[in-house]
Amino acid sequence: MNTGEYKDVFLNEAREYLSNLNNSLVLLEKDPSQIEAIREIFRAAHTLKGMSATMGYDPMVRLTHQMEAVLEPIRSGTKALSTHLVDVLFVCLDQLSKWVDELSMQDFIEEEGLQAALRSLEGATQGVHGSPSAARTVSPATESVLSFADSEREVLSQARTNGFSVFRVTVELAPDCVFKEVRSFMILKNINTLGEIVKSIPAPEEIEKGQFAKGFVLVVVTDAQREKLKEAVAGVAEVASVEVGDFDLEQMAAPQGPASSKASAPAVVTDEKSFILPTIRVHTSKLDKLMALVQELVISKIRFEQVAATRALKELSDPLSQLHHITDELQDEITKVRLMPVKQVFDRFPRMVRDLARNLNKQVDLEMDGAEVELDRTVLEEMSEPLVHLLRNAVDHGIEEPEARAREGKESYGTIRLQARRERSHVVISITDDGRGIDPEVVKQKAVAKGLVAADEAAKLTEEEAVRLITLPGFSTVENANEISGRGVGVDVAKTKVEAVGGVFRIQSKKGQGTTFILRFPLTLAIIKALLVKCNEEVFAIPVVNIVETVDVEPKEKRMIQQQEAIMLREDVIPLYPLQELLELPPSTRPPDALGLETVLIAEVGDARVAIRVDEVMGQQEIAIKALDRMLKGIRGFSGATILGNGKIALILDVNSLVEDLKDKRFQAEHSLMEKDDAHAELHA
Repeated sequence: MNTGEYKDVFLNEAREYLSNLNNSLVLLEKDPSQIEAIREIFRAAHTLKGMSATMGYDPMVRLTHQMEAVLEPIRSGTKALSTHLVDVLFVCLDQLSKWVDELSMQDFIEEEGLQAALRSLEGATQGVHGSPSAARTVSPATESVLSFADSEREVLSQARTNGFSVFRVTVELAPDCVFKEVRSFMILKNINTLGEIVKSIPAPEEIEKGQFAKGFVLVVVTDAQREKLKEAVAGVAEVASVEVGDFDLEQMAAPQGPASSKASAPAVVTDEKSFILPTIRVHTSKLDKLMALVQELVISKIRFEQVAATRALKELSDPLSQLHHITDELQDEITKVRLMPVKQVFDRFPRMVRDLARNLNKQVDLEMDGAEVELDRTVLEEMSEPLVHLLRNAVDHGIEEPEARAREGKESYGTIRLQARRERSHVVISITDDGRGIDPEVVKQKAVAKGLVAADEAAKLTEEEAVRLITLPGFSTVENANEISGRGVGVDVAKTKVEAVGGVFRIQSKKGQGTTFILRFPLTLAIIKALLVKCNEEVFAIPVVNIVETVDVEPKEKRMIQQQEAIMLREDVIPLYPLQELLELPPSTRPPDALGLETVLIAEVGDARVAIRVDEVMGQQEIAIKALDRMLKGIRGFSGATILGNGKIALILDVNSLVEDLKDKRFQAEHSLMEKDDAHAELHA
């Protein structure tokens, strides 16, 4: 049982429970009165113990069992939570996480660390003994009346109407059953794979603890056959008998008051109608394969449409329209399946921020909002590292020490707010702190001192432009690097990662009030809308997310400002870059328009807008992104390739890196020229 799919399921669920334990413990440390957090910690530890026992991972069983013993008096209110106990519980969670990581590479657990963790728990609770409450014993024979709330009666009735079966399952374990908790947990888990447990006697948590005399009763909604349900229970060791009968909805008892409320809790907390949409686990490789096939289908559809248009085949109009509709719907459904809530990344951060703040002797609250917002799995994986860098910087650089905050009239606790929200085909994630903010003058001085920008250029920068200097490689305002930050790679790495997936990276800061980093990600990286443009007779694709608008510019609208060509657009001055120069291609030989008009794309690069001159705009098209070969993957300026309707390949441009690289080259050239002029002047002097 320790290998194959069972182990994979265990590892995935164990990581989820450990994440919940970490977050609930962080919440409880801030506010010990959070009763629900205490219950969640106890439930997660108990479930993890049952899962580990099922798989035979004895060290995890022993540690989680001792954690339960420590948490029981806290849950019952006979003991208060201490800071020392919280620290010890975090150490135990780290040990459990280490074992889970070990199991991902091998089929056994090293017991190293178990005794130390057990001794720490024993030391943290020495002298305190909670009196365990008497176990509630319930037998199906003596308590067989199930009471239902009106909402539960409605759910069961709707299930029967929709073709689902409702069974009453009566289970009795062997009189000499040794592992009642483990057997009960396995029975509930097996049934939940086939349907939904709507009601139970006794309550689910009591069943999992083995707090019953001989057995228990379950009301199950399922689309499985009666025999299948019976086999799922009978297959568990030490089950003496199991009866599966039809449940009579007409004889459902109404609620009997407080005494029945506990037994009414469902074994799995879900939406009332969730059983109507059963879920299954699918390996991510299968989803990737499906998306790859949809990409190929989109490419074939585009080629098919172009052939039909070229040959004027009107009889293909209706089939093409239907193919377009089916392909779009299939693409939309596969994209939705690949979406995952950002909670899976967000849940790592409360513990990380808590540990960093303690190491730096700071007091920091992390507030999270929008964790339910969904994002493509591939984008989600790429998003994790930038957020780690930015949150670490917010704790280290942004939030001040309590004494410094008091001098500024702020609360001793600093606040970092991590928020996600959906904007059409994009997800925007922001990290905001109420700390010291970024001082533009200090940034300029550091940038000049490190040779990242010339002094005269720094003097001309606006506050917003100065703040953006922190994204330059190697920039840091910290004098001495530490293990947390100060090596000048955090913000640079975050910006590079975000832009590598077609995202947009922005910074907003006000000295003394705080800083906000805004990360804008595409919903998916597989199929996007792009603008096809021509440059020196070659076709390139630019993601629509980067384009604000396209305009035709007259000669009189162009200016030369500080040796930089620019255009005047609605009273705004926007720097102009020929695409040939960005791609280091020869100047265009295409004759100018009869009216002298030039086609220009207005694109967003960071917080600014730039104008990009192209030879021709061919129109907007949906494209399937193909990754570049590993030998070409590291080349800046290109985020992938696509296959056009005529079968030719078009490179997808990364406008952000192209513009920034050109600016760097120009700056280096000007800097080199200034050095030569200075050397020449010294020689003549």
